[in-house]
Amino acid sequence: MTIIVVDDEPAIVRMCVQVLQSKGHTVHGFTRADEALGHLTAEPADLVVVDYKMPELDGLEFIQRAWELRPGIRVVMITAHGTREVITKANESGVQTVVLKPFTPAELAEGVARAAGEPGANA
Repeated sequence: MTIIVVDDEPAIVRMCVQVLQSKGHTVHGFTRADEALGHLTAEPADLVVVDYKMPELDGLEFIQRAWELRPGIRVVMITAHGTREVITKANESGVQTVVLKPFTPAELAEGVARAAGEPGANA
């Protein structure tokens, strides 16, 4: 699976890329939403892991733009702002999975598996 990771924190992007690559995925990481959208314009992806709160564009806005470019792309939203309101907004927008920060590599991998609809992934 090809995955795009977008978070304004470089350490989180690096960790996500390393974890997901170790699971056999092709992963492209970005700390700027505009660069990630540019990549999606040029290259397809199966799934995006995106932070809810970024300086230039929030995660929900990013997702809407990503869906305009790549209808059907699956989404894992990562957030330290795991309020009921944020989770409700994400679910209502069509996000497949929300993973709360701080998360472990196993929690990230499980969230991606759930969003991708992989058999055996916990609901």
